[in-house]
Amino acid sequence: MMEKVVGSIRNSKERIKETLRDLTSIVGVSGTEQEVVKYLKEKLTPYADKVEVDHNGNVIAIKYGAGQGPKLMISAHSDEVGFCVKNILPNGFIIFDKVGGVSDQLLLGRKVWITTNKIPGIIGIKAGHMQTPEESRKVKTTRECYIDVGLSSRQEVENLGIRVGDPIVFQSDFMEMADKNLISTKSIDNRIHCAILIELFKEIEGLEFEGTLYGVITVQEEVGLRGAVTAGNAINPDYAIVLDTIPAGDTPDIDTERSLPVYLGRGPACPLADSVSGTMIFNHIHPKVREMIEEQAEKANVSLQTLTLLGDFYTTDAASLALTNKGVPVGIVSTPRRYSHSPVELVNLNDAEGVLKIVKGIVLDNGTKDLSFI
Repeated sequence: MMEKVVGSIRNSKERIKETLRDLTSIVGVSGTEQEVVKYLKEKLTPYADKVEVDHNGNVIAIKYGAGQGPKLMISAHSDEVGFCVKNILPNGFIIFDKVGGVSDQLLLGRKVWITTNKIPGIIGIKAGHMQTPEESRKVKTTRECYIDVGLSSRQEVENLGIRVGDPIVFQSDFMEMADKNLISTKSIDNRIHCAILIELFKEIEGLEFEGTLYGVITVQEEVGLRGAVTAGNAINPDYAIVLDTIPAGDTPDIDTERSLPVYLGRGPACPLADSVSGTMIFNHIHPKVREMIEEQAEKANVSLQTLTLLGDFYTTDAASLALTNKGVPVGIVSTPRRYSHSPVELVNLNDAEGVLKIVKGIVLDNGTKDLSFI
């Protein structure tokens, strides 16, 4: 019996890895998530009772339980940070705008994919031989950069199928580290949880639970938590769990214990409160949903890293989802990842597997906990 359990665990982790490989290969910048949405709908349909895609692109997979019970929404977001074509110059170089939070330090000399067809390009960099000392130290912004696709006119570029507004992402491979549980690539934020949501629907097939599960994959999270608002208003869940990545603080350039006590490989994280500095965006998870998360982590023998991230620049769909309708009790379960919003995001699949165990337990125990605030 133990051998079967271990084999199942290995299989679920391997399936998450392979789904993540597929998902991170897709170009899906905020506002242009169509290819990701197509993939997710196809993969969820065999395991859900119904799968819908709303006008904005939110994927809503519905699984009905065996009896009456709460409406539980578990969500992740499909979009990734990146860029879009701002203009094509007469000489064939492309000017671009930033979509979401990408650091300017990542720009120069990077390979990129343009459009969902992955047309190759390069963010140009002035030859080091020709740079002044001041130029060699300067971090250029997107407005000072250009993309070279190796053509010499606007017409040639347009003939490739590139148009103003088309998405651009950093080119990135799917790299397994020496420890095969560690994966580095682009858009782990938040394709890892799209993969987990697909695996969740597979694993609950044939199992009984009460109420209704809404597996939701939202759009445009990276540019204002927009998809969660429309999805939350349409579903009106009794409570919700938001799945998202969270920065890991365990690198030499961060004072881990003081600033960001999150470690890769030590289990999922649960940010209890978060906010975006300089704005009114604030979220504090619901006390009863926190209890659920902590109880399921203990039940599944999964280490849970709890923390607050106030006064920094971190938030999730939970901040907007909690305010939909008459208010939704919301909790967050996060997978730690290093090097956020870069082409080399790094994740530990053991942490992702822990997220799956927690949310699976919450689904199977749906309706057993009173959601009253006091």
